[in-house]
Amino acid sequence: MNTIENKITSILSPVAGTFAVSAQEMRTKEKISINENLVFKSASVIKVPILVELFCRRDEGGLSLDDIIELKDEHKVEGSGVLKELHAGLRFTVLDLVTLMIVVSDNTATNMLIDRLEIESVTGRMRSFGLKDTVLARKMYDWEQAALGKENLCTPMDIALLLKLMAEGRISSKSTSMEMLEIMAKQQCKEKIPLLLPEGVRVANKTGSLTGVTHDVAVVTAPGHEYVLVIMAKDAADTVAADRAIADASKVVYDFCS
Repeated sequence: MNTIENKITSILSPVAGTFAVSAQEMRTKEKISINENLVFKSASVIKVPILVELFCRRDEGGLSLDDIIELKDEHKVEGSGVLKELHAGLRFTVLDLVTLMIVVSDNTATNMLIDRLEIESVTGRMRSFGLKDTVLARKMYDWEQAALGKENLCTPMDIALLLKLMAEGRISSKSTSMEMLEIMAKQQCKEKIPLLLPEGVRVANKTGSLTGVTHDVAVVTAPGHEYVLVIMAKDAADTVAADRAIADASKVVYDFCS
């Protein structure tokens, strides 16, 4: 373990839980790896692979971001998001739903989009990009399927690879990759990786949380440098403390890459 990894570990280890980190500076290719092969419940981080599958499908002619999907009562699920509070019959474009899925982590929007795809196609797409352990096995808040052992999973290394390909413009095309990062940069959940970073730094991120689980994954862009950072935690007794530790570790990574 190198000096920067030791420093990050010193921040994370006092907090109850199991943490993992995967990061890479895009210019120097220097990597940070702490437990990066550990498998985690993905929580809402799985919405990034869904985003990728949707945009790849768009580029292949399988759908249009202007396609209309009508909100129905049976779509509505609990957890994060706003669509569950709106009345059935409202109509949204695929792009509207994608934006809600990423920017406010809307679970109802996510499930409406999964219905537009096939669950297996997301996992298959991730394999095509070299992600070995990322799985979309069920919809958001589908506890019946979860009880049957169907769980959405990922590793920090997998998600870091996906974000690296996105930052390099290698998800379908450079323009498609940049479109996805622009949506992620509108993220409204900023209490983890972005929290302590200087004003003006662009953070294209996606958070995830469940009981005892808290994640954040990002492409961070500042003048003169860009890096990918994934920090995940499970078995966290105090997710508020874990979130702050993620923010502190993020600042250390930022200073290291600057």
